[in-house]
Amino acid sequence: CEAKVKTVVRLVKCKMLMKDGQSNVFVPDEEVKGTVKVGSLVEIKHPTTSQPVEATITKLIDHSTYTVVFDDGDERTLRRTQLCLKGDKHFIESETLDNLPLSHPEHFGTPVLQY
Repeated sequence: CEAKVKTVVRLVKCKMLMKDGQSNVFVPDEEVKGTVKVGSLVEIKHPTTSQPVEATITKLIDHSTYTVVFDDGDERTLRRTQLCLKGDKHFIESETLDNLPLSHPEHFGTPVLQY
């Protein structure tokens, strides 16, 4: 079945290795100053002291939720892991079964003429 994304509630958490190399913390990506990318050295507020400290992003975790509307009208909220994007072949309109002359399979390459 097919669906279209109606709304996205973005929630990305970053696993950080503090500059001291001893401790890991999880921080929402909104609290990161710098490029949010695995391996980037960024600035965050220390969880206990609220002082700015440097840390390295070791992992990104997407906890976003997507509200989708299916082609039959149903609406559901799903996690990213529950979604599957359409591949390129699904976008080729001329290759759908609706456009093929199924009554004469030997003429698939020729258009159907209506009398």
